[in-house]
Amino acid sequence: MSGARIAITGTGAAVGDIVRGNDDPAFAYVIANPPPNRDIFDGLTYRRVLGPGQTVVTIAAGAALQAMERAGIDASQVDLLIGAATMGENFAPSALTQVHAYMQLPSSCRVLALNSEYSPFVDGLRVANDMVAAGSVKCALVVAACAWTQHMDYHQAVCVAASDGAGAAVVTRTDDRSTFTLVDWENVTDSSWYGAFRMAPRPVSVPPYYTPSDSLYTHALMALDDVRGAQAVKGFGLPVPVTVVKRLLERAGLEPSQIALVPHQTSKLVESYWRSNINPGAYISTVHDYADMVSATAAVNLATCADQITQDHMVILGIGMEMHATALLYSRQRS
Repeated sequence: MSGARIAITGTGAAVGDIVRGNDDPAFAYVIANPPPNRDIFDGLTYRRVLGPGQTVVTIAAGAALQAMERAGIDASQVDLLIGAATMGENFAPSALTQVHAYMQLPSSCRVLALNSEYSPFVDGLRVANDMVAAGSVKCALVVAACAWTQHMDYHQAVCVAASDGAGAAVVTRTDDRSTFTLVDWENVTDSSWYGAFRMAPRPVSVPPYYTPSDSLYTHALMALDDVRGAQAVKGFGLPVPVTVVKRLLERAGLEPSQIALVPHQTSKLVESYWRSNINPGAYISTVHDYADMVSATAAVNLATCADQITQDHMVILGIGMEMHATALLYSRQRS
């Protein structure tokens, strides 16, 4: 837990055991009756869904244990567990608390759950780095796990994007110059889009009148607003993350070709726009195999695609439902 640099010293990932293709019966309705905004989620092929015995807690713990093994630490050394695990069996407390218990982390380890969907991994990395730098903690475990396939309305377009996965990273001090250390960050928040994306219960329509009931509600369901959702994607979600990354690179004096970009992923539409307008040296994506793992996407891709990152600079890009775009610039010195 000592060293000159604060860095990501280990990463891990876990995904749902079930592979769901475009021909899955779950998508029969939206294929037969194309809903609004279907074009936003075109180009997806496979997703992952929790299998028997899997929960958001078990995949979060699986990713965390792999990250700890790669970092060469054990549970007794972790003094901060930060991030998100959604959706758990309760709205509160966070399922991240169950991850703490499942992994038998020490009682001295603080659980700090973040509610910044879709970017708790990016936010967790930043907070963990600052807490280690301040001396508040020595070893932080950042976890982002999402199991939203069970919280979709399979009559709406967004259902075709959902995938279940979890990723984790260990942040601590080290003398290993080959590890990535945080250099800078950038953020843009436009809270006027609040509600364009949301996860919330919905009134249930019941016989005999089929009008929304005042007392009956569904469990929490992901929603992309029929009008404002598409506007948020095209007006904010496409251009603003590009601006955020370019600001980071300009301050650092870096060209896009010098970085590996590890972004959130939603669909081919979003990926094509970011890829062409940022034009990084490497664009880290698993969109073909894993689709949109919501808050876990960047964490899973960082862990599973490490061999694709040959650059000495890396940008991790997150986007949030409010909406916000947040990016972290990391660098390493391997020579």
